[in-house]
Amino acid sequence: ERKVLRCGIYDRRGFSFPNDETNEREGFEVDLCKAVAAAALGRSYSYELVPTTGANRFVKHANGEFDVLISGTTHTFDRDVHESSSGMGFSFSTPYLYGGMTFNGVPEFVNCADELSAVGDCAGILICSILGTTWYDTTKELFPASNIVLTKDQGESIQNLIDGKCNVIQGEQYEAPEVVVRG
Repeated sequence: ERKVLRCGIYDRRGFSFPNDETNEREGFEVDLCKAVAAAALGRSYSYELVPTTGANRFVKHANGEFDVLISGTTHTFDRDVHESSSGMGFSFSTPYLYGGMTFNGVPEFVNCADELSAVGDCAGILICSILGTTWYDTTKELFPASNIVLTKDQGESIQNLIDGKCNVIQGEQYEAPEVVVRG
């Protein structure tokens, strides 16, 4: 009988991110992993945090690399029945966080994104979008592929914005303050 719960997580400040001083992961989703482990395994529980990304989280979960995905993940009918990257359906908990897609970055291009425009003054829009997310699925239906820069995670999107590789990043509304502070 195993006494370790393996939780799939990915880097997001405030949710699961290494503390700059201790290098230990901390945040809401780390605490949630601990709570689920304690509830499922009892007093002598242990947990392991398994890094994953938006692009590989379902495949890793299907392959048994972790027991539970504890990370803000959009619940869709497709993911319930047949998630495309893994070919499996998944069960979802009751949502613990409600967000919504937002655009951040260079103000004139954020306006273009908000207006869903990639023509005229907006022809130079470059939107950093994370592969494997519903944000990317939505963006590829709204903008030409030439206006989308694929990234592996929000940290890479933010760095691309800073480096000028994109002028807009998309993300959850609750992540917008990090862009303002870091960008």
